[in-house]
Amino acid sequence: MIWFHNPQGCYTSKSTYSWLLLKEIGYNPHRFLWKVLWKLDTLPKIWVFAWRVGHEILPTNSKIASIRQGLDKGCPRCGAETKTVLHALKDCPTSRAVLSIRGWSRSFISKNYDHCIDWLEDLMRVLDKRAMDDLITTLWNCWNNRKNFIFRGKEEKAKQIWERASNLSKEFQICSMMNEPLLSQNVVEKKWNKPSKGFIKINFEAIFGEHRIGYGMVVRDEKGFVLGAGGDFKEGGMLVEEAECVAIKESIKEACRLQLKEHVLFETDHVGLVNRLNNLVNDITIIGSRIKDCAVAFEFFNYANLILTERSCNKVAHLLCKKMYSEAKNSLFELDYLPEIHNAVICDVS
Repeated sequence: MIWFHNPQGCYTSKSTYSWLLLKEIGYNPHRFLWKVLWKLDTLPKIWVFAWRVGHEILPTNSKIASIRQGLDKGCPRCGAETKTVLHALKDCPTSRAVLSIRGWSRSFISKNYDHCIDWLEDLMRVLDKRAMDDLITTLWNCWNNRKNFIFRGKEEKAKQIWERASNLSKEFQICSMMNEPLLSQNVVEKKWNKPSKGFIKINFEAIFGEHRIGYGMVVRDEKGFVLGAGGDFKEGGMLVEEAECVAIKESIKEACRLQLKEHVLFETDHVGLVNRLNNLVNDITIIGSRIKDCAVAFEFFNYANLILTERSCNKVAHLLCKKMYSEAKNSLFELDYLPEIHNAVICDVS
């Protein structure tokens, strides 16, 4: 028997855990945030809680409904249509009242986010370590109060919840913003890098959902001039690495269609795909077999390589694959590309 989620084909509990986790959240490590979270001065069980919040694996109605049919996704406390982790800790009226009691800025609470981890990371850019300790402790108490309401029918006022968090932290106060924030506010976002003279660079990206994937690619020369771009969608569920394999395979086809036979660089922000290509010798998985086919296809070019970049350097391809996924359409174009794509290309080279 072969375990297809380990390059050696051997089953381990670690590989199973990694597969399940990455299947759920994709490859977006937020590595600085995780380092900071484990250094907070709080109880170990609150560390674990913060980790579960970041990965959005707390047992909310929305999460449970994804594995148990027929369960109401709504919030039992306020009646919101969908109860997610972000709603439970930030948007539910009781949680919002608790966060407001101590004078947290309205912008901390009212700004919209898609994921909890983005909210926490934004807060770390303005809060010092002590204030972040207090916030996580407060969120932990909000979650416990929610459980008491659901399972015991016990409802507490926002002030009582806050006072319990205050006593646990010994001194609940927002520290002076003169103190150094946990993460720097001076975020330098990298842009797409032009290839060396004589090289063509093809950026590609894929996103996946429960029943569909979308992929996009953009082909540019050494001056940043777009030679071709486009994308497509495919119905059916896939893992993230399977979707990325489809994207690179279609990118190779596009390069062949444009008759690019010289020096070509394929660029992705998916570290797993690059690592697999660099370690194909011992990879006996199905994904590994598909990547080997792509490596063989590289022989069509005089020189071809797969390189890793950051997400911020892959914006155009990401924009294309999101469009293909959401609109369930396909498109290939050269000079007549869409206005929003044009703006993203100009931003990359400016």
